[in-house]
Amino acid sequence: MLKLCSIIGTRPEAIKMAPIAIGAAARCDMQHRLIATGQQGALFDQAIAEFGLTINMHLGHHPGSQPMDDQIANMRAAIVQALTADRPDVVLVQGDTNSAYAGALAAYDLGIAIGHVEAGLRSGNPERPWPEERNRGAISRIATLHFAPSVGAEMNLQSEDVPGTIFMTGNPGIDALLLLSEPSPTRTSAIPEVMVTCHRRENFGQPLVDICSALRLIASRNRVSFMLPVHPNSEVKRAVLCKLDGVPGITLIAPLGYRQMITRIRQSHFVVSDSGGLQEECAALGIPLVLLREETERPEVVASGNCVLVGSDHDQIVLACEQLLNEPAVHARMSRAAFSYGNGDAAHQILNAIGKIATVHR
Repeated sequence: MLKLCSIIGTRPEAIKMAPIAIGAAARCDMQHRLIATGQQGALFDQAIAEFGLTINMHLGHHPGSQPMDDQIANMRAAIVQALTADRPDVVLVQGDTNSAYAGALAAYDLGIAIGHVEAGLRSGNPERPWPEERNRGAISRIATLHFAPSVGAEMNLQSEDVPGTIFMTGNPGIDALLLLSEPSPTRTSAIPEVMVTCHRRENFGQPLVDICSALRLIASRNRVSFMLPVHPNSEVKRAVLCKLDGVPGITLIAPLGYRQMITRIRQSHFVVSDSGGLQEECAALGIPLVLLREETERPEVVASGNCVLVGSDHDQIVLACEQLLNEPAVHARMSRAAFSYGNGDAAHQILNAIGKIATVHR
């Protein structure tokens, strides 16, 4: 039996790796274990519970408040110890988090094959997003199996001449989205509802102040109801509460569970966010997205017409949001569903690819 181990530590990793864990459990030729690095706490636990999964090993808490290099080094050492105790055939890491980077380094230290899920995303700017752009490039240079979520990501990996084998599989994040999506909810409010999320490191400080200022202005002169789950990061929470708490037309709420978030997004007139995964999810659901980034590692969502990049520029945010609120033709043009990152069978493709490669090597 092929032994797989997934290293996960954040809520997005839990969501995107859940379909793989579920798929592996249904196979008779694979044994799969989940190791949690403890990078996030309650948000991570909530996501795992929504998919009915159990963590096989917790490595303790590695808070993001640690210096980044110390956090990665501590996770790497803990993961090496865990993998040594129960040596798998393949270690799977997802995306570009510090936990994914630490997991890949630990597997590399032990000479264990590394499978990189969501491989090949590139913004082209080493500073944005940081450290994600650094992490995903570094993982690609040591991975054995690269599971690209899109044709563009596959081409990036080919152009970099990475070692190992590349597979274009789609992203299991779309699997998770479709797995937990309920029938399309009815929009009960006459006032357009707009979901807002903001937590990226590059938006800390003045950019977040400018984003909040733009939201205040839009709310003051339009019929709109902004719904903003406040991220637990202390810097984000402090700025958002200071600038937006009690503002008419803007409601601050606690972080939502993944199923709740999907429902809210589907009820939204459009979404304003700096998230990575939401870019794919909004496109798949046909929900327009105003993206609070200067560039994106997912250019397919822009090419599909579903997304407009505005960064943290106050005037660009206001312009994009008010066009979606007041110009039906713009909203209709951006509301077409696009499946650039797969149709919901990525986990199946990833597990089949692992099984075939393992059979060849054996």
